[in-house]
Amino acid sequence: MFDAIILWLHIVGAVVFVGPQVFLAAVALPALRTVGDAKLRQDLTRQITRGFGMLGGIALGLVILTGFYNFYQAQDDGLMDFKRYFMVLNIKMTLAIVVVLLTAAHGFVFGRRLQELMERNAPEAEIAQVRRYSMMTSMATLALSLFILLLAALLASNWSLQGGLR
Repeated sequence: MFDAIILWLHIVGAVVFVGPQVFLAAVALPALRTVGDAKLRQDLTRQITRGFGMLGGIALGLVILTGFYNFYQAQDDGLMDFKRYFMVLNIKMTLAIVVVLLTAAHGFVFGRRLQELMERNAPEAEIAQVRRYSMMTSMATLALSLFILLLAALLASNWSLQGGLR
């Protein structure tokens, strides 16, 4: 039962981390672009992204903590002896590290830089360039996060690298 709860927490963490990314990219940010008042748009964007940053950070931490437990459980269960499982899990963990690094860059580098530029009323071209890097980082994080979910499904399935079921 304990293992199932840990796996459930891992899945909940992933859902809470990835779901709002999709919502922000597909719904919230496009809607915010329709706000005519630049100051109001900045304030709303800052509030939404700050809230997501806190929620996403907690969810990502939960995924990492439960991921360590799941990794050790897979070792104890002998799953690492299966080449497919070992390879897919290692790709998944490597990409998870990349997602953590991209998330940190997005929040702590580009996010802070954007805030500084906006607060000092920097030229729009300078803000646009940092915003572009921020969006590319965010989209890469979302794409990798979705791919990690596919890898998680492969871990739980009978799929094989040679094709067919195993």
